[in-house]
Amino acid sequence: MKKLTVLIAFCALTFSAEAAVSLPDFAFTGQEITGFSIRPSFKQVSVSFSVQSGFDSYLMQENFELKQIDSKQYQSADPGGMYSGSFGTSLSSVFVGEKAYRNNIVKGYLDKQYLAVIQSYEKYYSRIEKSQYAQEVSLVYSFALLETGSITKALDIMKNVSLGEGVFAGIASDRVMQYYLDAKLYEEADIFASGLKRVTPYTLYGWLYSLLQLQRYDRVISTFDSHSEITSKDQRFYDFLITARYSQGGFDDVIKYGDKAAGNTVALLADSCLVRGDVKCAIDRYNSIPDNNMKNVIFGKIAVAEGNYKEAERVLSHLGSDEDRLNIFFFYIGKNFPKLDLEFLDKFVFESKINNDYNKFYKGIYYLSQRDEMNAIKQIDGIIFNRELINIAYYYRGLAYSGIDPDRAQRHFLRFMEISHDEQKLMVSRYMVGQMYYLNGRYDDALMLTEPCETDYCRILKGKIFMEKGNLDSAWNSVDKVRGDEAALVRSSILYNRKNYKDALTQLKLITNSDAQSDLLLMLTHLKLNDTKSAGEVFSRNSKDPRFMDAYIEHLMLAGQYQQVLTLTENGKEKYRLARSKALFSLGRYKEAVDGFQSLIKGGQNSFDAWYGLLTSYAAMNDKTNFDRTARDITQVRQSFDRKDFLILQAAKMALDSKDTRLATLLLNHFFDNYDISAYKRDAYLLRGQLFRDTGRVDQCLEDAQMMQKDGRNDEGLFLKGECLQNSKPADAIAIFDDLAKTSDRYRDLSYAKLIDIQKSPKELKTAVTYFKDKDTAIYLNGLEKYLSVLSPAQLGAEKPLLDGLIKEGNPAALPMAYYFSGLAQSGAKDYEESAKTLLKGFYLYPNSKYASMSMEKAAAAYDSLGRTEEADIMRKKIKN
Repeated sequence: MKKLTVLIAFCALTFSAEAAVSLPDFAFTGQEITGFSIRPSFKQVSVSFSVQSGFDSYLMQENFELKQIDSKQYQSADPGGMYSGSFGTSLSSVFVGEKAYRNNIVKGYLDKQYLAVIQSYEKYYSRIEKSQYAQEVSLVYSFALLETGSITKALDIMKNVSLGEGVFAGIASDRVMQYYLDAKLYEEADIFASGLKRVTPYTLYGWLYSLLQLQRYDRVISTFDSHSEITSKDQRFYDFLITARYSQGGFDDVIKYGDKAAGNTVALLADSCLVRGDVKCAIDRYNSIPDNNMKNVIFGKIAVAEGNYKEAERVLSHLGSDEDRLNIFFFYIGKNFPKLDLEFLDKFVFESKINNDYNKFYKGIYYLSQRDEMNAIKQIDGIIFNRELINIAYYYRGLAYSGIDPDRAQRHFLRFMEISHDEQKLMVSRYMVGQMYYLNGRYDDALMLTEPCETDYCRILKGKIFMEKGNLDSAWNSVDKVRGDEAALVRSSILYNRKNYKDALTQLKLITNSDAQSDLLLMLTHLKLNDTKSAGEVFSRNSKDPRFMDAYIEHLMLAGQYQQVLTLTENGKEKYRLARSKALFSLGRYKEAVDGFQSLIKGGQNSFDAWYGLLTSYAAMNDKTNFDRTARDITQVRQSFDRKDFLILQAAKMALDSKDTRLATLLLNHFFDNYDISAYKRDAYLLRGQLFRDTGRVDQCLEDAQMMQKDGRNDEGLFLKGECLQNSKPADAIAIFDDLAKTSDRYRDLSYAKLIDIQKSPKELKTAVTYFKDKDTAIYLNGLEKYLSVLSPAQLGAEKPLLDGLIKEGNPAALPMAYYFSGLAQSGAKDYEESAKTLLKGFYLYPNSKYASMSMEKAAAAYDSLGRTEEADIMRKKIKN
């Protein structure tokens, strides 16, 4: 099986470890059980009970009353006509006539003569619009409109009446609610009821029912609570409260209201008991459940809870709907995941292929939780009908492929991120792909992907990435407040790289479950603190891990403890021959080192370290014959190995340093013939250019300097060009070195040094010399000597403060020169007496300096100028002797 591996490099701290993409602990814990549209609960619970509508009561009452009265009170071609005449009409409109009109309209509605009602209302309403019957007649008129299809107009009238006062407001609201319930217009029912000042029991029933259908469970609860004047008088309303809390997962509340559960909801009470693991409570409630499918489901779930899978299987065989089977299926999953009985899962056979995908899905994540990725993939790949599961399957395929085929895993995670809105899984997906980018060195991509993720595992990953990028401050900020072993390891690594070893050790001690990686850092930290005893204890418990031996040896080598390296590897000479050979070389035991390096090469270990070790050993022994032979042997090795091109260049450089231009030329030609694409191509041009420079081949030198700049300005190439020209065209060389001295941080020192070598102008020479005054005393004094040498006696007089300063500083390396040039300056000023004293002081104080004889010669000349020739002759004889 292919596994991802990576070298985990913590800046200065570098150690290798097998790294695989890791999964957050909750990545596949079956939490999806409550995430689908069909949950492990009764999705459709019918809450219904008889609540008398004011509308129905009104109709019943009027039907009874109108049967008892005289027909003349409502039957006439013209109701109220019996009171015709001017006086009679007036009376009828106030007394009998108004009621006759009203009775006529109501009786017409009860007889279902809806069009006649509408016609009578429109014809006679003006006669009763100011009577006590106006609101009632308008309401009956709206009832008739509703029956004949004029719904909008009818509802507008009824809603307007419902906002008023009195008995008809309640009748109107009940009729509107009745209409909305019949038409299943639950949204409209909610809007309507929310605008009422007062509600009737029936309107409240319809409102709660609508809210339940809309799955607005919070609103069900708040509406129930705010109408206690109704709900407290009729216990059946608790069915709505119980159903809402059950749907919200408030199983403890369902149990609390258990004594109020009716036939509608007692099954929910029993199910809540099962969810809370109280099987006895569920059994006690079981017999109160009406004989229906819900009772069978509860019985099946009780069997599952008791582990009686045979009985549960029998129940399954009698269930008639997928929803009932799914209810038991999800209950079993939720109670047992990840310890699933696959044989029992096979008993769940659904009529819908969409529902069968649930079985495949949970088998898939079961196998995933058992780290059986291949079977997990097989099950998840079988999901082809359930759209919801098809989408989420990309996530689980990504998890499954993470340890098998990271590239494929990455594609699945990226697809999931395109289509999902599940924030938790999106965070995990970003984390997983971020790890893959991190392991492949795509640090910027990994950071961009995980930027919105602030979970602990993402912060730890970002901390590692920032470390790889060398941004220790950002790395620390990422993991500063994160708990756990992995975060402590990252923090300790940051502190280690900051050379804060004591605090690194403090962080390492926070790790409760150490592993090889944390132990390795712990050992190195102890070594940095010179606690070899503690380091040895950590090493001992990990002695079989080669990483610890390698890290321990590397530390000893860097600390210069070469003899300890030899002692530590005494029992593993073959395995650690390279480390032993390097230690022998560092101890100056070159012949033994040569034997070790040769043994490695003869054993087929053609490596940079082995060949380079052999070359440097011969160079240290000044064995030019074997160095030449070894360098030539390298060019004959056909096997490719890491940094072979660099090895050839190093051999060429060593040859050039030892003035063996013939061997250097051979090696450089081999490089250019065999390594057309190399990271060291520019270095090769530089080295060959230096070879041409040293052998006087100016044109070839310039060509290589130009090649170094073919991709743009290159300070190294410019410096080489200056060296190529300094003998043939010194003015051009001076221009180049002057430019580099002013613009190049890397070549500023070298360029000023070159200007000291070739500059003729005293002014420019002094500028170059002065640059080194506080940087490099040796270059400064050598340059100052050259500068003073080109000055005339008169010009030297102008430098008296400089010379006096040198004498005052008292640097023995500068004093012979200072006395000499001070004496010359005094002679130039015709102060021969002082000149002779100064020159003789330099001679007697520093008789072995190169200025001693010159100082005596110039002192004799000063005496000549003073007419003291006899003393001058004595001085000259002293010089000769």
